[in-house]
Formats: sequence, structure tokens, C-alpha cells
Amino acid sequence: MSLIPSRKIRTAHNLIVMCGLSVGLWYLSDWLWVLVNYTFQGASFPLIVAASAYLALQELWHKRNKLAKLIAPVQQRRLGDILILTGAVLFPLCRFAFWSQALLWLLILAGIALSSWGLEFFKKYPRPIFFILLSVHPTPDIIVGQLWTIITPHNTLEHFMAWMGSLALQAIGQSATATDIYIYLPTGGVEVGWGCSGFNMAFTIAATGLLLGLTLNQSWLKTLWLVILGVALAFIFNVPRIVLLTLAAVFWGEKSFEFWHGAWGGQIFSTLLFTAYYYLVMSIVNHRPLKSQT
Repeated sequence: MSLIPSRKIRTAHNLIVMCGLSVGLWYLSDWLWVLVNYTFQGASFPLIVAASAYLALQELWHKRNKLAKLIAPVQQRRLGDILILTGAVLFPLCRFAFWSQALLWLLILAGIALSSWGLEFFKKYPRPIFFILLSVHPTPDIIVGQLWTIITPHNTLEHFMAWMGSLALQAIGQSATATDIYIYLPTGGVEVGWGCSGFNMAFTIAATGLLLGLTLNQSWLKTLWLVILGVALAFIFNVPRIVLLTLAAVFWGEKSFEFWHGAWGGQIFSTLLFTAYYYLVMSIVNHRPLKSQT
């Protein structure tokens, strides 16, 4: 007789989890649409998001036998069920913005993990949790970029990149000057907007460095170096891109500028950047310190 209440609890829990997963299917369609649309616009970060989601699912699948042994205490299971139901009820009411949907889906995922495996899951499996956090929203780089513009002085990066671009133009013999976020040549000038600041690519490289450091089982020190060097490389590569865009706008005509400023031009620079970063990562990962001979 004592087994009946336990079965009822498990059945109710399974129904609540299925309710949360159904919301996930609803969210998945919008998530995929934004991801594909963002990719066709020439962005690189959707690949990071897709890779993070894959790595999270892969690791959880490989750990499925260990996860099956985790049993959530009654109080934690109840709390997790409340989180799932809260997210499921609020989700249809919060379709006004994508960030709100992503936040509620993250709440549901946390509830599923808490009610199924308890707090032990969050203590033992930080890596798949990080992958989930990185992939739950299809455009985390945009969100982080918006936060950056809020907490930093106005046009900080744009001003810096305009100054660097003008110095690079001077180095190749052009009479360039930088004023605020504008680069001027004797016959014209360009505005260095947010899209040309290099922030999105730097954030993409930083996320790539984190993913590589975690998947290649590197130490936290090496992973940190992968992130720092990747960000530095992204801003270094952004300088010749600004130079090329300035020359195209001033001397080569609108069509040339649109090409290099558009998706194709962005992908060409992204390919060059990621190729250089790949060899940099491999040199760091494969580096072995010399052993002192005695």
C-alpha cells in the first residue's frame, strides 16, 4: 500500500516535466528561426550557440547512467515542480520579447534538473550547465553587447577603433584623421558604428576559447589565455577591416563598400580570423614545457 503514493508522486512529476518539455518544443521553433536568420545575415555566433547546445546534450547523454542514480529529495522535487509550472504558465504571457522567453525556458530547465536530480546535479556538472547557459538564447552576443553599452561610456569602442583605424591608414601613407567615431580622408570619411567596433567578433572568439578550453580539458589558466588572446586577436583583425572599409567607401565606390561591409565581407574576415585563431590555439594546447635536465 505504501507504494501507491510514491507512484502517484512519480506520475505527477512526470506529467509536470512533460508540460515543461512541451514549452521547450514551442520555444525551440522560435530559437531555430532566429538562429538560422542570424546565420544568413553573416553572423558567426550561431555556430557557437549550436555547438554549445550539442555539447550540453552530448555530455548529459554520456552521463545518463550516473544521472539515473541521483534522486532529488522531496522538498527539492517540489520546488523544481513549482519552477516548471511557473515557467509554463508565464511563457504564453511573455511572448513580447525573446529574452523573456529564454529566461522562462531557463527557469523550466532549472526546475527539471532540480526536481529530477536535486542540487547535486548543479554541484557535480558545472560544464553542461555552462553550455546550456551559453546556448539557451540564440543571440547572447547581442544581449552582452547591450549590457556593455549600458555600463561603459558612450561610444568607447567605436572611438578607440576609429583612432586605431586612422593610425593604420597613416601607416600606409594616407592622410587620415580621427574625430570622435569618424575617420576622415581628404576626399571623404566614414563613421565607425557599433557593428564595426569589433565587439561581436571579440565576444564570439572569447566564447570559442571557453568552449575549446573546456572540450579539450585544458587548465583554467590555459583556458583564460585562450580567451584573452582570442579577444586581442579579434580587435587586431578588426583594424585592417576598418582600413579596407574606409578605402572602399572613399575610393572604390558604394558597391565595393557594401560587399565588404555586408555578409560576404564579414564571412571572409571571420574565416581569416578563425583560421589564425585555430593555429594559435593549437600552439598553446600542444605546447609542452621543457623539463629541466639534471
